[in-house]
Amino acid sequence: MNRNPYFIASLMVAALIILVYCMPVCADKLTPEKQNQLNDYYQQAWNLLGQMHKDVSNLDKAYAIYQKALALVPNNETTFWKIAEISFKKAQEANDETSAKQLYAQAFENAKKAVDINPNSVEALYWKGTCEAKQAELAGIFKAMGLVKKAKKDLNQCIALEPNNRFAVLARVILAVLYTEPPWPLKDLGEADRLTAKAVEMDPNLTLASVKRAKVHIKNGDNALAKKELQRCLNIKNPTYAWDSELYDWPEAKKLLNQLN
Repeated sequence: MNRNPYFIASLMVAALIILVYCMPVCADKLTPEKQNQLNDYYQQAWNLLGQMHKDVSNLDKAYAIYQKALALVPNNETTFWKIAEISFKKAQEANDETSAKQLYAQAFENAKKAVDINPNSVEALYWKGTCEAKQAELAGIFKAMGLVKKAKKDLNQCIALEPNNRFAVLARVILAVLYTEPPWPLKDLGEADRLTAKAVEMDPNLTLASVKRAKVHIKNGDNALAKKELQRCLNIKNPTYAWDSELYDWPEAKKLLNQLN
């Protein structure tokens, strides 16, 4: 055996390098004080997100708060997926396609960071899969197929990990969209019907699930059921996500209902 001290030192350095690079990414340990501060930041940002339909600039304010959370604890999975959520919402409200694509890409990168830290994070998997689905919608057909495959994997894993989690309910809806709406060459109305039926059953106040279920009925040629579901959607008094209902789901429900009348 080579006992040369330089040789032994080089082996030790090599071993250290391998150890560092092969260690799994892990979240920073939190003191009670830091956790309390993080929770306070999260609550502030969530309150602002919940008011985005009244003032869209609340998204920028929420984003700034999440940046404070990231500065406090730089390697936190929860902060990363929450930034992904805000970035996705900002993309939905972007004034031009270029800005929207950049924000969707930013949302994806943050969701991926969260998944890298914790591959079993239901929230992170949901946002990663949803971002992949959205990027597929904006991509060319060949690139889209790879993105859709990844989105399906992440969304199905989200459901499998915690079937009753609120993000698992949302994941079912996004999967149904992939099986229903163009440009996806993955049409499976039976699976879309099953997924939306389950989502509506689990959360009757989720207007996104309601309007997407109505679209499945339309694709199946059952306009009567579609009208009934759209009317139910519009009559929901306490939607799970009021901001999404007012900005996206109710306007889409009204538009579809007018087209069917």
